[in-house]
Amino acid sequence: MYPKVSIVIVNFKGTEALKKCLRSVFETEYPDYEVIVVDSLTDNVEKALRDEFGSKENLKIIHFDSNIGASGSHNVGAMASDPNSKYLVFLDNDVEVEKDWLKRLVETAEESPRIGCVQAKVISKSNEGRMDHAGLALDLTATWLSTYGFREEIFQRPIELFVASSAALLTPRELYFKVGGFDSSYFIYDDDTDYTWRVRLQGYISLLETRARVYHEDKISSRLRFDKLYFGYRNRLQNIVKNMDAKNMVVSLLVTLYLGYLVTVLLALAGRIRETAAYFLSSTSVVFSLPRLMWKRKLVSLKRRVPDSYFEKKGFLRKDLLGTIYMTRALLIRSVRKK
Repeated sequence: MYPKVSIVIVNFKGTEALKKCLRSVFETEYPDYEVIVVDSLTDNVEKALRDEFGSKENLKIIHFDSNIGASGSHNVGAMASDPNSKYLVFLDNDVEVEKDWLKRLVETAEESPRIGCVQAKVISKSNEGRMDHAGLALDLTATWLSTYGFREEIFQRPIELFVASSAALLTPRELYFKVGGFDSSYFIYDDDTDYTWRVRLQGYISLLETRARVYHEDKISSRLRFDKLYFGYRNRLQNIVKNMDAKNMVVSLLVTLYLGYLVTVLLALAGRIRETAAYFLSSTSVVFSLPRLMWKRKLVSLKRRVPDSYFEKKGFLRKDLLGTIYMTRALLIRSVRKK
C-alpha cells in the first residue's frame, strides 16, 4: 500500500509553465496524492486552473497578492497539506515529470527510516541530455559540487547526496516539521541547501533517485540577475553561519567574504553597478543580521547529531574551492553556447 503524498508547487506571476507542470503531474501513476499550488501575484489564478483542470478534489490553490518568496511558499504548502500525508514533495512550477516519478521516490524513501530527503533525477530541458543540479558536496564557500552539466546517462543508480534541490524533492512530513521546515527569511535560493543540510545534521541521509526522472527549465539567462546574485550570496553566507561548526564557520565565512569582496571590486571596475550593489548589500545584510543568525545557529546546534568531521571524511564538506571553480566554468560554457 502506497502512503499519501502532498505535492507542493510554488508559482509566481503566470500560469503558462504551471499548466504544463500540472498536466504532467496529473498523469502521475500513483494511487494517493494531492497537489497544493501556492501562488504569488498571478491574477485570477484559481479560475485559470479550474478552467483547465476542472474541480479536481486533489487540487488545492492558495493565492497571495504579494510575493512571499519560495521558502515561505514551501512552508505554507506544508502547513496546508493533509495531516494524513506521510510525505511532502516540493516541485518547481517549470518542472515536467514522468509518470512513475512519484512511485520511485516513495519506494526509495520507504526503504529506511534514516532517509530524510530523496531528490529526483532533474534533467535540463534547455541543455539537452545534461543534468541539472544535485548537491554532491559543498566546497569552502558552501557552493555546491553539483551534477550540473554532466551527461544524464552517467547517473543510473541511486547515490548519496549531501544536500538536495527543491526542484523535485521528497521528505517525510513529520521530519519536515521536526527540523523546522524551510527558513522563510531566505526568501529564495539556497533555502533548499539550508533545509537539507539541517536534515543531514540530525543524522538522516539524502539520496538521488535516478529512476525518478523529471525535466527542469534551466534558465541560464537569469544567473546574473540582481535578485539571484543578492539572495544567492546572502543565503550562502547564512548557511555557513547557521550550519557549520565553529572552526569551519570562521574559515569559510572569511574566505567567502573575501572572494565576495574581490568579485564586488571587479564588477565595480567593469561598471556593473547593479551587480556590484547586489554583492555589497547582501554581505552588509548578513553582518547586520549576525545576532539573529547566531540565535538560529544555536537552535541548529541543539538539534545537531552529526559532527562536521563525519561529513569531511565522506567528502561532503570540502576544504577547497572546487564547487566554485566548476560552477563558474560550467556557466561560462553555457553562456558561450547560448551565444
